[in-house]
Amino acid sequence: MKIPPIAALVLSFAVAAPAWAGLEFEERHIDVDAAPDDEVLPVVFKFKNSGEKPVKIERITFACSCLSAEADAESYAPGAEGTVTAQFKLGSFTGYQRKALTVIAQEEGAAAAERLQLMVGVKIPDVISIEPELLSWTVGEEPLAKTFTLRVPYKDPIAVRQITCSRAGFDFELKVVEEGRHYEIELVPESTDSPMLGVLKIETDCEVAKHQRKLAFFSIARKPRGGN
Repeated sequence: MKIPPIAALVLSFAVAAPAWAGLEFEERHIDVDAAPDDEVLPVVFKFKNSGEKPVKIERITFACSCLSAEADAESYAPGAEGTVTAQFKLGSFTGYQRKALTVIAQEEGAAAAERLQLMVGVKIPDVISIEPELLSWTVGEEPLAKTFTLRVPYKDPIAVRQITCSRAGFDFELKVVEEGRHYEIELVPESTDSPMLGVLKIETDCEVAKHQRKLAFFSIARKPRGGN
């Protein structure tokens, strides 16, 4: 059964926050649960002009390119209600992500605009997890095998179809611990003489298109300064 685009809204404040630049927001921090196939999630912040003068929203800024937002009007008369709707682009994010946006508004007759930070929290379920995030060797280190672990917490099993390596000079082997649920990829360099960065491209049969390909990164890093 398909999970609704927004499974739940958890409000962080039980009562309305104090008025700011004449605007009174119902919530300043909203948490949203994402479904595995969601691409973009809308998050709506409701407010009211509880002041005695019109308020103009001049602009909205963001701490992350994954966010965009707009108000439903440019100016709000006393007593008017409005919304700021943020759009969170999930991309490859997983886990709990917390991002901020800043609303810049000015009450008519005020000497300067005021800023208010709103917070969007999104809980994004893992479909395929890969640990560690990076396998690394140091230049000159003995070229021993190291292992990525893949797990599938998704509701349906997911099989690994194909793995390709972006770098020559590396051997890898896929081990099936539990079909559809748990895999290990053993990776070993032929040499660690030179620094480099590479990636394993892992193709799966996941029904969610954006999770059909996963990337596992590896590197050979220079020794830290002062290292032996």
